[in-house]
Amino acid sequence: MDLNLVLKRIKPSEEEEKEMKDFIEKLIETSKKLSKEIKPIICGSVEKNTWLAKRYELDLFLLFNPNISKKQLEEKGLKIAKNIIKKLKGKYQIAFAEHPYLKGWVGKFQIDIVPCYDIKNPEKIKSAVDRTPHHVRFVKKNLKNPDEVRLLKQFCIANKCYGADVKTLGFSGYLCELLIIKYGSFMNCIKNASKWRAGHIITFGNLSKEDAKRKFKSPLIVIDPVDKNRNVGAAVSVEKFYKFVRACKDFIKNPKEEFFFKKLLKPYPTTKILKIIKRRDTRWYLIVFKRPKIIDDVLYPQMKRCCKAIKKMLTQNDFKILRSDFYCNKKCVLVFEMEIWKIPKISKKIGPDVYSKHAEEFLKHYKKEKVFIEDENWVVEVESKFTEVLEFLKDLFKKSKNSLLEKGIPNKIAPVIKNCKIFHGENVIKFIEKSPDFRVFLREYFEKDLNVV
Repeated sequence: MDLNLVLKRIKPSEEEEKEMKDFIEKLIETSKKLSKEIKPIICGSVEKNTWLAKRYELDLFLLFNPNISKKQLEEKGLKIAKNIIKKLKGKYQIAFAEHPYLKGWVGKFQIDIVPCYDIKNPEKIKSAVDRTPHHVRFVKKNLKNPDEVRLLKQFCIANKCYGADVKTLGFSGYLCELLIIKYGSFMNCIKNASKWRAGHIITFGNLSKEDAKRKFKSPLIVIDPVDKNRNVGAAVSVEKFYKFVRACKDFIKNPKEEFFFKKLLKPYPTTKILKIIKRRDTRWYLIVFKRPKIIDDVLYPQMKRCCKAIKKMLTQNDFKILRSDFYCNKKCVLVFEMEIWKIPKISKKIGPDVYSKHAEEFLKHYKKEKVFIEDENWVVEVESKFTEVLEFLKDLFKKSKNSLLEKGIPNKIAPVIKNCKIFHGENVIKFIEKSPDFRVFLREYFEKDLNVV
């Protein structure tokens, strides 16, 4: 296929380039007028010329003298940032990374305004964002063809693995730039990535692969060329890693434009979902509750922890989970597909053999139960408190907020999950049929395939 046809659709036009240039001039000029204490610079894909068409997003970094305290950096930085947006007649909200920064909107432009220290040596940074200006300088010096990065970014976007945020857990823009610097072109990157396996290491000469392997553990290890103590691929989850590898393999076999511009998935019809569930012969439980008023960067890790905590409790009660997942939109939904959702009132626990040094510990633990020997093992029959998953879940969500916190339910979710609705068995249709977006989520759930052989 002709990659130039893709580039024509994703590369900013001359008009877009001019609009961006004019806005940047106004932004820098406004910043300088408002404070003599800062050095304002543009960072991100706009400055590196790797930005995509119709994406009017840019990063303004306010560089402060390293001598000021972190508290002063935050306070002064936010004050100047707010004044910049006010002067440009925009709106803003405060966001948080390692320290607070400002998200601003001025017309079609979205600006992240980030205070940081002006550090000359990137290995002596005082906060994580201090590296960013060094990243910009490295990419501008070493990237031969920014269009190759644009192709890689668009490929990642279409295959749902672009973005290092906690919702996506994929490839950041800087990671895409480093991959093109390493491999020289989009096609070389795709060919190499199609052979990756978890634990793949990429270095830029500042750390050996052996040292990188000892220092980091993640599916993709890419040593930051400006700071050997950082793995640029740390955010990439195992799933997104193999999603990318699979997409690379498929593209090599059958290169076509749809790998860059995938159509939106249509929701499965309700009837199809019911047929699939019936064929799987599992029992479904949807725990639906009001979305807490928190940003995605807080919500998604909490949903993940919540799902993990409930999974642990279900397993401890002898129920067996086939798969679990979560969904967030206007509502939050925890999904549990159960393999065993009903158990007998009595269950058997097989303990250590009668010769084991742990036998006494087992006997003490079950001293109130009737213990006997079976095939030279201590055995106890215990009465289950809950015999059905629904019974367990209803009891769980009756508990106080503090009790839920003690059981591992995260602090932002514990207050709202108490008022949840539980859809189960044939009842799940009542929620599914009202939510097309959730039916798209279920389609992805059923169609998931990451085989890279």
